[in-house]
Amino acid sequence: MHPVLRQVFGALDDEHILYCVLRDADRIDGVTEGEIDLLIAPEQRREFETVLAHAGFVSLPSRGHAPHRFYVGYHADTDTWFKIDAVDELAYGRPVKALRTGLAGDCLARRVRMGAVWALAPEDEVITLLLHEVLDKGRFDPARAGRLQALAADVRHSPLMRELIAAYWAPGMDWDAVYARVAEEEWSALLEQAPAVADRLRARDPWGVRRRRVLNRALRWLDRWARLLRPSVPSIAVLGPDGAGKSTVADGIQDASLFPVRRVYMGLYQKRQKRAAPVPGIGFARLLLTQWGRYLSARYHQAAGRLVIFDRYAYDALLPAPRPLSLPRRIRRWLLAHTCPPPDLVVLLDAPAEVLYARKGEHGVEALDRQRQSYLALQQRMPQIVVVDATQGIESTRRCVSSLIWQTYVRRSR
Repeated sequence: MHPVLRQVFGALDDEHILYCVLRDADRIDGVTEGEIDLLIAPEQRREFETVLAHAGFVSLPSRGHAPHRFYVGYHADTDTWFKIDAVDELAYGRPVKALRTGLAGDCLARRVRMGAVWALAPEDEVITLLLHEVLDKGRFDPARAGRLQALAADVRHSPLMRELIAAYWAPGMDWDAVYARVAEEEWSALLEQAPAVADRLRARDPWGVRRRRVLNRALRWLDRWARLLRPSVPSIAVLGPDGAGKSTVADGIQDASLFPVRRVYMGLYQKRQKRAAPVPGIGFARLLLTQWGRYLSARYHQAAGRLVIFDRYAYDALLPAPRPLSLPRRIRRWLLAHTCPPPDLVVLLDAPAEVLYARKGEHGVEALDRQRQSYLALQQRMPQIVVVDATQGIESTRRCVSSLIWQTYVRRSR
């Protein structure tokens, strides 16, 4: 088992916290990254969160997603991201989990030991898998379908299984009928039962279902606006001379990050054909509007929970000019550099000019060295810049930047 998960599950047992793994408990030893779904006792949520905090997890925004709460952690030694989705009530539906079952207490009471973790009893795993795939996903994942077939065969003659199907599945469908469809892999026939299953769960608490749907939709809408003002996921600007590996590192982060990633180009001096402005200052105003448009686009993605990587930033305006500048041009550069709010993290990828030239073969060693020194000089004006050695290989550099992103996220969360 991954050391992070071993620490979490060991601590949950040590603290006598009532929990069970909702899905894929049989494969937990082989999980090296990704999402873990847990059911916990509602009265022990505070102790549960303390255990996760000690293991290095922090919470993700979850307003409007009740009964789900999300926690994310990064293990730098293995470059691994984990997300824990914890619920204290078993509820289903798309997109709002408004169809409550009341099964949580019984599931925790009947939980069974499976290696190093607590898991659902076979009957409970069958009914929750059926409800999850039919009401939440609208499809049967192949791995989950195989698991469901194996479990169904084990509980083929279980009286409890008959009771659960009678209480939580579509009227008129008994366990024998459901089992036959599972055994024959008639998944579409089970999916067709979704409206009847939903109606049955809705009939238990029709006003509560309506209230939860309205409330959670409103909370999600308010949460999106709140995150426009203060995003939960950070933004990072990647700076560096040509050949430092900015694009390659950004590609690696995009592939490895638990957060969805959006990349936004914020460079000032693109190679394009310049058009003479009919009125002095129009070109400058156009550039300011362009930068703000890019920044607001990035802010939108942050509000949606995406990690934003800025390829370059307006700080290029602070780099030394090849020739002395007049006062108006110095003012123009200062305004360009400070027009947009700063990113949460600024990373400068640094490497000797000879290494930069060997990677791209452009500009020459002397020109690249001047670029490098210009970027390093930014530290005097911006102490928050973090310099990362880009000679250690792209993968090592990417892992170093991922660790910095995680540290930034933890600081923002706290």
